[in-house]
Amino acid sequence: MKNGRNITRLAGIATAVLLALASIAGCERRPLEEASEFVSIRVDVNIKAVANVKVDVYNEHIPLPDLNTDMMRVLIYDPATKNLLSQSFISSKTYNEEGNQVLSGNLNISYGNYDILVYNFDTPTTQVTGEANEYSLLAFTSEVSPALKAKFLGRTRDEVVSTIDEICYEPDHLVVAKEEDFRISPHDTVVVITTEARTIVDSYYLQIHVEGMQYASTATAVISGLSPSNHFGLNERTENPPISVAFDLQKSTDPRIPGTNKDVLCAVFNTFGKIPNASSDLHVTFNVIDIAGNLVQYETSLDRIFLTEDAIERHWLLIDETWVIPNPNPNPDPSGSGGGFQPTVDDWEEEHGEIAL
Repeated sequence: MKNGRNITRLAGIATAVLLALASIAGCERRPLEEASEFVSIRVDVNIKAVANVKVDVYNEHIPLPDLNTDMMRVLIYDPATKNLLSQSFISSKTYNEEGNQVLSGNLNISYGNYDILVYNFDTPTTQVTGEANEYSLLAFTSEVSPALKAKFLGRTRDEVVSTIDEICYEPDHLVVAKEEDFRISPHDTVVVITTEARTIVDSYYLQIHVEGMQYASTATAVISGLSPSNHFGLNERTENPPISVAFDLQKSTDPRIPGTNKDVLCAVFNTFGKIPNASSDLHVTFNVIDIAGNLVQYETSLDRIFLTEDAIERHWLLIDETWVIPNPNPNPDPSGSGGGFQPTVDDWEEEHGEIAL
């Protein structure tokens, strides 16, 4: 009887050992289950070197792009297959000693090796697709409507259908951080992943000297030959098909321009980048609606401008030409016979005489 009890006890022990071995053999990455396995992430948003936003600002009197963010998306990928394993959103925001934004939060992962990719999630214009695989991640912007495209080009809706370059909205800055094959070892304390995010979008300053600024009501610009998107899982800008970007221009002045007239139309605009070695297709079209409601256009090539030191080092596109905006009513008829009532006021004249009472 005693031997029977011993045999039963040994069988129970063997069963427990086999279950333990099976459990070890089946170990894999899994969602967070125990409080001792917390993993958090801290993302420093480094924007201190962004031209025309934080450094090399040519004109401080016009609006600059906003690089503030309040939420970031964290994508966790299998480093072998590049497939998405899990995702989290982080929004706890502080600032470091350099004044950079720092966003942090918890991740729903345990120990293992991961590719970790983070980007800001509050971009109204920049869109992201292809999240299921790290290599298919794509940041892009939508094409403007045919009506808006016709307005920018000064053509009818039928005429713009055959236009080669799409006109897209300029992208918001997308700040991205990436850690490849990051190892998280088994732990019983909180593990903090620290990484740094930088923008994948360029900001350029565009300016043209103008005569007749007083005749301009609103102004826009369209620049062609630009990158349409960014496969930011691979950190590769796309080149085909090239697109155009449209944006509003500001009225301002440039004290560096010689002479008395220092009026300029200018703007800081965002792009996924200039396509390298772009040829004569790279140009800018300026559009002004004058005070009479007429469309006035001026087009010039940017090939030479993009090769200057200012463009390469500081992203300044300074066009050394003068655009003359004509007076929409150069020969007004003071008599009013030209149409419409045009009252005039003469100087006072003194008259002398007697009034009978």
